[in-house]
Amino acid sequence: MRVGVVLVVFSLLTSSALATAQQDGPVYVVDTGDTLFSISQIFGTSVEQLAEANNIEDPSAIFPGQTLLIPGYLGLGGTLQFNPVRYGETLGSLALRYGLPEGQMGRLNRVLNPQRLYSGQPFVYLEGAGGMPTSERISTLRGQSMLELSAELGIDSWGLVNGNGIEGRRWLVPGELMYAPGDRDATIALPPEFGSITVSPASATQGGTLTIEFEGPNQISGRLGDRPLQVIVAGEASALALQGIHALAEPGLVELELMVDDGTRYSQPLLLRVAGYGQEFLQVPPETLDPANTQPEDELIARVVNMVTAEKLWEGKFVYPSTYFETFPSFFGTRRSYNGSGFIYYHTGLDLFGSSSTPVLASARGRVAFSNLLTVRGNATYIDHGWGIYTGYLHQSQSLVEPGEIVTAGQTIGYVGGTGRVTGAHLHWEVWVGGVPVDPVEWTLAEFP
Repeated sequence: MRVGVVLVVFSLLTSSALATAQQDGPVYVVDTGDTLFSISQIFGTSVEQLAEANNIEDPSAIFPGQTLLIPGYLGLGGTLQFNPVRYGETLGSLALRYGLPEGQMGRLNRVLNPQRLYSGQPFVYLEGAGGMPTSERISTLRGQSMLELSAELGIDSWGLVNGNGIEGRRWLVPGELMYAPGDRDATIALPPEFGSITVSPASATQGGTLTIEFEGPNQISGRLGDRPLQVIVAGEASALALQGIHALAEPGLVELELMVDDGTRYSQPLLLRVAGYGQEFLQVPPETLDPANTQPEDELIARVVNMVTAEKLWEGKFVYPSTYFETFPSFFGTRRSYNGSGFIYYHTGLDLFGSSSTPVLASARGRVAFSNLLTVRGNATYIDHGWGIYTGYLHQSQSLVEPGEIVTAGQTIGYVGGTGRVTGAHLHWEVWVGGVPVDPVEWTLAEFP
C-alpha cells in the first residue's frame, strides 16, 4: 500500500512540475488580426512550438484576448508586447525607452548586430518595465562634468547615470547624446541637429507612399536608396517629403539617408515589403511596344512628373476618376506579359471600366501639366497637384482641358476611350509620388500628408 501511495504522490508531483515547467516564461495577449504564424515570426519561434506550449490542437483557432505562453525565453516572466522600430531608434535608445538593460533587450529580440536595427523591425519589450518613453535630448559640452550637467538639468546625477545606462563611469564624452526626463521628444537617438523626424509608415511596401516629416531649425535633404528626396518646406521650422516606392523595388532593406545643412548625416535602413502582385497576359499593337516609340514617350512623361510645385493644391482624399469603381479590369502593380513576352512589364496604374460616353473626372484639385495624344498612352492628361504629386488619365477618346488650366476634384476633364496600347475601351488612372507611380487606391483611402 505504501508503494502505491508513494507512486501516486510521485506521479502528482511530476505532473505538477511538468505543468509548472510548461507555464514558465513570458506571455503575449493575442490582438485582433494576429495569427499563430504572425506571432511566431515576431517572437522568433514556430507555429508548432507555440501550439505545443499552449496545448493548441487547431492553430487557426486563436482569438483576441487569449493569453499565449511564448517559448524560448527561459528565466523571463511578464507580458510581452512589440512595436515597430521607428526611424532614429537604436538598441540603446530603445533600452532607455522601455526600461531594460541594453544587453537584455538585445537578447529579448535576438539582435545579431546592435548597430543595425532597421525602421519597421518588430521590437519586443516587457510590458510595465518602466523606462523613459519621452525625454529631453542633450548634447554634452567639452569640459562639462556629470555633476554640472545634472545641476543644470535639476536632476540627481545618479538618476542621469542610471537613466542613460552608463553605470560605472562618472565622466562625459564631448558631444555625447544624453537623455533627461521630460516630455519634449520621443526617446530616440537622432543627432540633435535633426530635430524631430517622423517616417510613416515605419516600413515601406512596393507601390506604397512614404511620408517623411521634419521639425527643426535646419534645412534638410536626403535620399531613399539611390533616389533623392523632394523636400518641401511646409512651415517656418518644418518640412516634408512624399516618396513613392517602385512596384518593382527589391524587397529587403533600403537605406534612408538624411543630411542637414551643416553636413551632419544620419542613415538607417527601412524594411521594404513585397506587395504580392498578380500576373496577366495581353495582346497589344506591336508598335506600342517598339522602344523607338516607348522610350521617348517615357522620357517625356518623366520630365513632366518630376517637376515639383511648392504649393499644395489638393485637399483630403483623392476621388475615383469615374463613377464605375466597384470592380476593376486590372490592378496596379500586376506583372504583365505582352504578346508572349516574359513578365518584364508591370501595370503602372488602375484600370476602370467605361465607354466613350463615360466622363473622366479629376481626382483632386490641381493644374493641368500635360494633355496630348501619345502612341502608348493615347489621349493622355496629367494633373499637377503640388508637392511632387501627379495624376494621369490615359487612353481617353477626348480630353477637355488644356495645360495650365486649374481643375477641381470631380470635374469632367475628358471621356473614356480606347486610344494607345489597349485591348479595349477603359480608363487607365495613375498616381505619381516623387517621380514614381504608386497604387492609386491608397490615395482614395488615406489623406496625405
